[in-house]
Amino acid sequence: MKLTWFLRAAAAPALVAGGYWLGVAHGPWPAVAAGALAVLAFLSMSASRDVAIVSFIGVGAVLLALGFGVVPGFSRLPLGGASLNTAKLLAGLGAAAMFPSPLRWNARCTAIAAVTLIGVPIVAWAISHVRWAPATPEKLLWFAVANLFTVIAEEWFFRRWIQQPLQPHVGGALALLASAALFGLAHFAGGTQFMLLAALAGLGYGAVFWASGSIWAAVLLHLMLNVLRATLFGLS
Repeated sequence: MKLTWFLRAAAAPALVAGGYWLGVAHGPWPAVAAGALAVLAFLSMSASRDVAIVSFIGVGAVLLALGFGVVPGFSRLPLGGASLNTAKLLAGLGAAAMFPSPLRWNARCTAIAAVTLIGVPIVAWAISHVRWAPATPEKLLWFAVANLFTVIAEEWFFRRWIQQPLQPHVGGALALLASAALFGLAHFAGGTQFMLLAALAGLGYGAVFWASGSIWAAVLLHLMLNVLRATLFGLS
């Protein structure tokens, strides 16, 4: 079992090694971040309860730092008409490898997805946050590929490090509201309207996770909404 935990924890250093090889990781800090993720993840899976809890929180802190771009030494990887945020790629794929989640989807997920995919764009249009400006198919394809890694990072953090640990203590509904509110606040750079729309979308992502227990289900809905937004309103 510990060998499996070790292999999962080794995903982050392996990804950063690839980053150095591709020339998108520079200097010591990417290696430091990957090493911290590996050690903390291993401890969170194998250590005593108190150490595991602290280590789990530590993994979330490193992922948050990567997600907000405060870890130096990462550059973006060009990808067709888009580019990959390599820090978020490390955070997302590293977290998915360290703390895997099965892909599950059910009828409730379908209903939640329908409401989210219809309701969020309507609200965005109604408050004049967006305008009709569809992206070209080629740009849309590259956007979807690049955005997938951002979505994985965000969903693993907000569901696995916030919503899931809260559920046993405050209940599913309050955990969902907390994760959605924090997801909205994390998008403060886009302005008040964008924060509100992100929180509204976060309710959908969190509800799908609550209904299925699958982070991949939340990833799928998140990616669908982002691609739908780009399809209707462009990439800006």
